Amino acid sequence: MGAIATRAAAARRALAPAEAAWLLALPVAALTVLLIAVLGPPLGELLLPKSRLAFFAAALPQLQPEAHEQGRVLVALAGPLLLAGAVALAARRPPHLPAATIAPLVWSAQAALAVAAAALLAIQRRIVFGEIYETLKPFHQRYFTDATLVVAVIGAAAIVAATGSAAVRARATGWARDTSSRRIAWTLAAGLLIAIWLLHAVNVEGTVLNENYAARYHLSFTLDETWAVLNGRTPLVNFDAQYGSLWPYPVAALMSLVGPSVGSFTILMCLIGGVALLAIYDLLRRVARSSLAGLLLFAPFLATSFFLLRGPLSNRYTLATIFADYPLRFAGPWLLAWLTVRRLDSRAARAWPLFLVAGLVVLNNTDHGLPALGALAAALLWTARPTTRRLSRLALEALAGLAAAYALVALLTLARAGALPDLAVLFRFATLYAGAGFAMLPMPTLGFHTLIYLTFAAALAVATVRALAAGGPQPDAPEQALTGALAFVAVFGLGSGTYYAGRSHPEVLVTSFAAWSLALALLTLVAMRRLAAQAAAGRRWPEPAVALCLVGFGIAACSLAQTPTPWSQLDRLRATGEPLLRAPAGQAFVAAHTRRGERVAILLQLSHRIADDVGVTNVSPYTTAFAMPAVTQLVDVLRALQRAGGTKVFVPTQPAAMPDVRPALEAFGYGRVVGDPEGDELWVQGAPAAGSGP
Repeated sequence: MGAIATRAAAARRALAPAEAAWLLALPVAALTVLLIAVLGPPLGELLLPKSRLAFFAAALPQLQPEAHEQGRVLVALAGPLLLAGAVALAARRPPHLPAATIAPLVWSAQAALAVAAAALLAIQRRIVFGEIYETLKPFHQRYFTDATLVVAVIGAAAIVAATGSAAVRARATGWARDTSSRRIAWTLAAGLLIAIWLLHAVNVEGTVLNENYAARYHLSFTLDETWAVLNGRTPLVNFDAQYGSLWPYPVAALMSLVGPSVGSFTILMCLIGGVALLAIYDLLRRVARSSLAGLLLFAPFLATSFFLLRGPLSNRYTLATIFADYPLRFAGPWLLAWLTVRRLDSRAARAWPLFLVAGLVVLNNTDHGLPALGALAAALLWTARPTTRRLSRLALEALAGLAAAYALVALLTLARAGALPDLAVLFRFATLYAGAGFAMLPMPTLGFHTLIYLTFAAALAVATVRALAAGGPQPDAPEQALTGALAFVAVFGLGSGTYYAGRSHPEVLVTSFAAWSLALALLTLVAMRRLAAQAAAGRRWPEPAVALCLVGFGIAACSLAQTPTPWSQLDRLRATGEPLLRAPAGQAFVAAHTRRGERVAILLQLSHRIADDVGVTNVSPYTTAFAMPAVTQLVDVLRALQRAGGTKVFVPTQPAAMPDVRPALEAFGYGRVVGDPEGDELWVQGAPAAGSGP
């Protein structure tokens, strides 16, 4: 009887954390779907009640409140956390299963994920985006071609075959070994690659007219946020920045030294973005313990971050040309991620400086700043042994760092405007868009966005498994850094992805490609190490999850085919034309009806550049009427004008999509004085109406 009992006990064993994660993944996924269906709608109605904001008539067709959808998204964000919590609980009292069944069950769960990934790619190709997605005719958005998928599969197979050779593994280890000269050389190579990719985002006054229209349109908004600082406005006090509240300060300071122009602005934007990207290279170099390996992981991340939205290749439209993303939204989170990994890699004791940086990132832009703050907290929690004393200390350091960030910004705004930062301004546009539903679009139930979500969930699960497996009082610092990086990108990717969940245009999904490709790079590093270890142990075939990760990384690597050639960009910069933004439309009209030093409200495109050029102060807290879909925003403008002692408002009436503020101006006692042939009008408080002609 004793021998039988011994054999029975030997036939069962405890699940390792990684095995538990795979076996829990499907049940947690099913529970998450149930919670999304049941709790999503009431949660959305609770958090996003019907808005009472009044919108201009031109904005009404774009009102698409999505309380139920956004509630479902918030519940979906809990899914990866549920899985992480379930794995942590299972690790405390590991379940025991028959040893012979564990491997097949894990393999089946991984195979199910691979099948789901293929199905999601197929579903994405069948989605039809119709008129509501601002298109003249229905279209499909595939993202990746058949050739890309084939090359990715072949590349993954080649990596598996090469890793199976002991000679290849030894040679790769030798190549990846770091020396001082190699580190310098590969870092310079990373910098050169960044410069080549960012060159297509550089413009000067005479090249803007030739720029891709979408890039040119977005440029006017980000350019004017910086020009608002040059014209005396103070973001977070008397100016509501839509994209970046803090980055315009140093950019404006540097532009005032080198000369304000489109060229100086775009070059400074690219320099800031380039530094942030170089920080991600250093992050990957540190966690990979090799500069060459870091570069090989970094290059696909860089190319996928600047995935082609619209062509042609020589004059492309990517996130690099939308400075609202690089650097205004992404530079801060990427620098914070790098600093976090540096701290984990060096075992630095203090965490409050990281929270100071995180606070600045939040104060710059909440869309990506709040997810970055959550990502920092996750990276620190996933790499620390959670005791009451450590958690209390971390909470105190977080409060100290965030308070220091606010104090620094408060000193800046007090020096410029004599007022403390108004934190409500941080959520002004979120209230208009997410809260009231302006410019929102419905999100397909399933598609490539679901695959991106699963990638972040996988990154968090891997970070959890690694955190549970880390043993000893002093875990290996580089391994801690990799765990923290996985937790950071997972939480940041999930949180920042809610931007697409609101405005679910297929082009907006590309804003998640940067975090997605970084998560893929980190997961690929883990997968390659496992593949090499299994090959050394004599295992020939990779696990489905490892193969899937290699295919995903291969898809990202295929984006390198879109690398812009430097000579084509130099030709583009030499093909100058009319300086479209040097003297914006309406500037002569404003100059003819103002006196130098006067305080006015200008709602034209590039309004603050116009004001700075003609020597007046534009007191409008917004860049243009296009950024003012709500009547309350016009009230903000008129109140600012009244406080400044001004009476003149310059308004556009074209194109037809422009909010028509004229009835509201009449209601506030303003009268139209004069207009110009382009449709710009001057309205003055107390002036009698002068007719509708120019």
